[in-house]
Amino acid sequence: MTEPTEQMHPKGKLPSLGLALLPVVLTLLILGLQIFYYGDFAPHIPLAIGIALTGLLGNYLGISWADVREGIFRVIHVSMPSLAILMVVGMLIGIWIGAGTVPTLIYYGLNILSPQIFLVAAMLICAVISVSLGTSWGTVGTVGLALVGIGAGFGIPLVWTAGAVVSGAFFGDKLSP
Repeated sequence: MTEPTEQMHPKGKLPSLGLALLPVVLTLLILGLQIFYYGDFAPHIPLAIGIALTGLLGNYLGISWADVREGIFRVIHVSMPSLAILMVVGMLIGIWIGAGTVPTLIYYGLNILSPQIFLVAAMLICAVISVSLGTSWGTVGTVGLALVGIGAGFGIPLVWTAGAVVSGAFFGDKLSP
């Protein structure tokens, strides 16, 4: 019987799951220490330490720093469209709140909707908005915020309102072209 051989990657050997998760776990622990013990919310130092730990792990596995850096940049490149959407949604939410759109929606929603049909209406409104916008995040952050205010005004439990908003938003997002 032959001994099992280590899996090899063209640029070095592949780590086990535990070894691959080690830099992530250590980075999260350092970040938690910084936030909860020192009260500092800046993530820069823990992230830099995590990158250094990843580089050291790559070196241990025979992967050069250039290859580790290339992998980091590839992940950043892939995540940029999602980050851009989140930034635009954040700006849209701020603009709607600053312009008075959300309070206006709450005012008219309390006058037009009734508590008996509110949850169904909230889900349908979010589904329609999400289909038309193509973003569940944008729907939840804009119309969903107003619907939570309307639900609170009707005395409907927050978890029910949030369930209707999220269900409608993600339903519409999945149907959106």
